[in-house]
Amino acid sequence: MLRIAWGRARRSVPHNLAGWGLLAAAAGFGWAAGGAWGVAVAALFAMGLALALLALAAWRSPPGRRVASNRRAGMLPDSGRPLGLWRRIATFLLGVLGAFAGAVALAVTLQLAARAAGAAEADANALALFAQPLIWALLAYGVLMARSRARQVALLAASGIPLLPLLLLGGAR
Repeated sequence: MLRIAWGRARRSVPHNLAGWGLLAAAAGFGWAAGGAWGVAVAALFAMGLALALLALAAWRSPPGRRVASNRRAGMLPDSGRPLGLWRRIATFLLGVLGAFAGAVALAVTLQLAARAAGAAEADANALALFAQPLIWALLAYGVLMARSRARQVALLAASGIPLLPLLLLGGAR
């Protein structure tokens, strides 16, 4: 139904609602039949059917008339210009290692805050372990999207600020 809705020349709200409603109903029936496992099986079936329908549509579609763009992505400088290797290495170190350190600082802060709020040690540790990769991804994205080196460093420094009071108060025991 979604394939039909998205293949129309104009947006069709009833077709879109029907398609998403069918997906929601499949998830609901999957949950009723087998809980989370039933939802997973229903989702796999829906994704497999979507793959088959899109592959068929791609196979039948005529080749495009436009030639692929020759635009460069700016990965390497033009000939004769400096490579800027140290700048690239610094960006990598800030985006990966710096963001990792900031994510660890925020995850530890979250763990200590959860412990201070009365959470059990295992629960607080699990919370920190689940949060750290998510925070790392967000920080790395923020660092890589920052327009200047100063903003990158400021973002990473700000990620460590919440941990400072807890460390000074002796909360990291």
